[in-house]
Amino acid sequence: MVPDPETPSPSRRAVLAGAAASLVGATGVVGAVRPTALPDPLTDQASKYLPDPTDHRWHPSVSEEHASDAVGELEREVERGRELWRELDTDERFGGAGGWLESAREELRAGNYREATFYATGGMQFAAEEVGFALHRLDRPEADPERLAERGAAIREEADSLADALGDYPVVDAGRDLGWYHDVERWVRFVRLDAHERDPDYEFDAHDVGSTHAGNRQAELRLATAQHHHDRLREHVGDDGDPMADRIARLDARFRDAIASFPSRDELREEVETVYDDHGPGPYALARSRLARWCYDYDYYVADWEEDLALLNAVEAAQALVQRRAHDRALDAIVIDPDDDGFDSGHVVREKRAAMRRFRGAVGSDPAPLLSILTVRAGEDIDVAEVGFAGSYERPLWRDRVDAYCYALIARMKLQEYPRVYEQFVE
Repeated sequence: MVPDPETPSPSRRAVLAGAAASLVGATGVVGAVRPTALPDPLTDQASKYLPDPTDHRWHPSVSEEHASDAVGELEREVERGRELWRELDTDERFGGAGGWLESAREELRAGNYREATFYATGGMQFAAEEVGFALHRLDRPEADPERLAERGAAIREEADSLADALGDYPVVDAGRDLGWYHDVERWVRFVRLDAHERDPDYEFDAHDVGSTHAGNRQAELRLATAQHHHDRLREHVGDDGDPMADRIARLDARFRDAIASFPSRDELREEVETVYDDHGPGPYALARSRLARWCYDYDYYVADWEEDLALLNAVEAAQALVQRRAHDRALDAIVIDPDDDGFDSGHVVREKRAAMRRFRGAVGSDPAPLLSILTVRAGEDIDVAEVGFAGSYERPLWRDRVDAYCYALIARMKLQEYPRVYEQFVE
């Protein structure tokens, strides 16, 4: 049969993608045969079509009133910026909120109140920077660094009061209520990071004033969100909750004591360097490097100014402990040998399927808020466990395959640990 010259020929990648999708979705052949029995180009594509934990992260609900208030704050900031820029003698154009206001309005109209609040808070950075820039150029009193510092201090004091109001973490349903407490503390942390602190030795220019004013304005919106979530939490708990502060403190100490029994970050880096020296920069060395970085480098710490955020710190310590345990489990389970010079992506497919089975068993489709918070990174690891994630194809290609495999492997190992850790919080 002579092909129709008007019909475009499918690309090789399109053919492979169609075959991979058919194998994964229709026949399950990829999961039924030995991982390395199929060609790499096919299993590379198959890794993209396997199920993953989409929308697995819990988010607290937001009321229409709160979302509307946040969008209104951004609208007023944009209008203020527009008026100030009319007074400036400049050819530059007022940038507004960079499209975030329009997105916030759309989400508000659609009834997506959390998303509307998100866009309003994000857009405030852009709009308020423009306002602060203009205030400095126009020599307005609001641009005075001391005045900005006073406002930042007042915002942080309100955040401190909110953190104090959490008290002994009374709960009615620990898995639910501790998730809400964690969310409030997370917003308090963001407020403290955003709100401007006094720096008498720094010379502020217009851009500095813009970013400082924007930090304060974003901190105000985030503080309002933290207060809103605290109000919702109090509705859940009422006056009948059982205090959890002592348990949280004990768990935090227990987790940190357990972490101390593992190698330090520097010791592990030296171990990885030895692997490179002994075996060269092949698949095994890359896997060891990735696992060490993901389980030790992205680590927890407690700054002096957030010691009062007890639950936030205990959760981060729990996650750090799970990462270390998962690292050791992964080294026992890894299918890469030190002398390998390539890597078959059939292993990616098998490991991602295993990780997803573990996720369904450990987390499920409707986890308690605290369990969702604990396991969120494991879910994200499964999400990105695909060859060529986000269009990235490293060279040689085995590097991308090793990355995807290690993401799935470490996710599965974390998910073996998290149910026991979660039970310690809620038992």
